[in-house]
Amino acid sequence: VSGRPVSEVLVELAELLRQAQSVLIATHIGPDGDAIGSSVGLALGLRGLGKDARVFSGSSVDGRFDGIIAPGFVETVDEAGAADLVGKFDLCVLLDTSEPARAGVLEGVIFAEGQKRVCIDHHLLSGEYSFDSHLVVQSSPATSCLVLWLLDELEVAVEAEIARALWLALATDTGWFRFANADSLAFQCAERLLESGIEAEELYGLIYGARSEQKTRLWGRVLMEHQLALEGRLVWSVITREALAETGTEREDLDGVIDLLKGVKGAHLAALLSQLDETSFKVSLRSVAGMDVEKIARDFGGGGHAKAAGYKASGSP
Repeated sequence: VSGRPVSEVLVELAELLRQAQSVLIATHIGPDGDAIGSSVGLALGLRGLGKDARVFSGSSVDGRFDGIIAPGFVETVDEAGAADLVGKFDLCVLLDTSEPARAGVLEGVIFAEGQKRVCIDHHLLSGEYSFDSHLVVQSSPATSCLVLWLLDELEVAVEAEIARALWLALATDTGWFRFANADSLAFQCAERLLESGIEAEELYGLIYGARSEQKTRLWGRVLMEHQLALEGRLVWSVITREALAETGTEREDLDGVIDLLKGVKGAHLAALLSQLDETSFKVSLRSVAGMDVEKIARDFGGGGHAKAAGYKASGSP
């Protein structure tokens, strides 16, 4: 988005990372597969260069990506824990978002006065970028593709452990290469990762084939309670906190169900509302028929991609 050649920005980012010994890596609140996979892939690559690279998140991801991400690799911190990290790292890397507020409890660490920070992302930011360097390529199918390019620039060998993390990122953000962003670049990156010896079928099972009984019941509830509006062009469903408690699940267990919801015949747009507290909801949007849901989400203070976006809203469903 800076208008500079990608190759030029990669050289700049690589130099900043080479100069840093300690690196904090963070992503957006409610991290998805691309956010976590890209963060872990980058951290593993930097550790291979002898860097002290650590990944932090405001919410736990242990259990969500079993078999791909080692338990405890992503360190969970609250506000107090994040405050203790201020000024402790030579460089902070924010991945898969450019918006300070989306960094959650880690915003104060990354954007502390005097802190060197960089950003790698494929979402547009409506305001000004406040990083020492930023690589934001909206046409990239996933942030992981940009991380892969950066590892190449750093001359890091993309071995199986790194490739597994980046495959998680790429596969989930492209819906296992079914979405419109599964373009030639997505398949070029996939080919590179497969060269490491990873097994796509095994990873598919770990990502999509290991759904718990509780999560399956939750997904069933979302589908059973769906509603149609706008003469069937909008399909939507809502999950309350009570529903999560009754099924013994967490909000993160909803990841992926909206892609089934949008399969309702005739739908142009799918929306899933998950309750955050008594009066507010997280709204996830998916485009079915060429609609730009990022524009809708941005009107409500959110963001995302043309095909997938979201925002928070207060009031009744």
